[in-house]
Amino acid sequence: MADMTKHTLVDCFSLRARIGWQGLRSDEFITEGPYLVTGVDFHNGRVDWDDCYHVTEERYAQDKGIQLHEHDLLITKDGTIGKTAVVIDCPEEATLNSGVFVVRAINNEVVPEFLHYVLHSHWFDLFVRTVLTGSTIKHLNQEKFYKFSFEAPDVPTQKKIVEVLESIDDVIDKTRELIEKYTSLMEGVVQDILTDSIEDENTVKMGTIANVLGGKRIPKGSELTIAKTAHPYIRVRDMTKPKVVELTEDFMYVEESDFHKISKYIVDAGDLIISIVGTVGAVALVGETLDKASLTENCSKIVNIKGYSPEFLYYFLKSEYGQKEIASGTVGEVQAKLPLKNILEIKVPVLSEPEQEAIVEKLRIVDEKIDREVQYYNKMESIKAGLMHDLLSGLVDATMI
Repeated sequence: MADMTKHTLVDCFSLRARIGWQGLRSDEFITEGPYLVTGVDFHNGRVDWDDCYHVTEERYAQDKGIQLHEHDLLITKDGTIGKTAVVIDCPEEATLNSGVFVVRAINNEVVPEFLHYVLHSHWFDLFVRTVLTGSTIKHLNQEKFYKFSFEAPDVPTQKKIVEVLESIDDVIDKTRELIEKYTSLMEGVVQDILTDSIEDENTVKMGTIANVLGGKRIPKGSELTIAKTAHPYIRVRDMTKPKVVELTEDFMYVEESDFHKISKYIVDAGDLIISIVGTVGAVALVGETLDKASLTENCSKIVNIKGYSPEFLYYFLKSEYGQKEIASGTVGEVQAKLPLKNILEIKVPVLSEPEQEAIVEKLRIVDEKIDREVQYYNKMESIKAGLMHDLLSGLVDATMI
């Protein structure tokens, strides 16, 4: 177990941000000149310089305190609070937009990169929730942030912890890049395959090949339960990522006493489902573990499909073409909604079943690669989370790793 010393942020770091009187406006953003960094430019703990806007030399020179340097630590203080980035490969001239603190060490007691990981810990999450309690405007002010306290080992051990966690981050980043590469490849394959088949004269409306049926809200006055019953309830959040949605520990259930009131609104394994309210256009296939599960009213199922495989329709609806068709049928200014009748109007390319199967086979191979990388990514994130807890709390001595 490592020896730990308690620190308060104000004793180790200074905070600077663009102050209100400087009045930087979005119409001042330009395409060349000194870089302007805001929280949306933070990607995977680093500043993505390619995403940044630019400002004039006068704006850059206005405040030396927020001119950025290599290894500065940045943290968002408005809106999405606590998003951090370490400044790496800093351009010769770069400055901050509003909404971001630059955090700089004022002594040699705590390494900024170590603080970066502390600010991703549950201790800082708890601190932020505490200081924001009762606030209607989410803002981390300087006075409160300075009071954040944390424990740290000696500097050599801090550097070792950073080295260990950065090595895991490198693996996670490379895995994320592979996932993005395979996802882009899949989108390209779909685009190439379907381009010649999306002409109006070579399409058929969804309503001529399938039926579309809605889900059902649980009875008024009732609530879903975490207690496992025989009736899992598929929500939109359960189907936004996987191709095949299966039962997990995150599912909610319908009480037995309520199920008979909505028992007609269930799905079968293999059904194709699509979200139709709020988050519109999420698509998934129902897995074996959810056979006869209840379906939320925010989703519809596409069933009784003739001449097409549900798996092909899944890939089509996930494609750029399919999403455009979905978007064209989406209505509502306050809350997006895809009416059932508009799903029936979606144009599907006319392809023979052998042609569909050939397309599905190619996409399935890429999908399996994505799935493997996602599983590995989740595993590494879990390992990192466990190590962060043990290393940052001193339960494990980093010098022994």
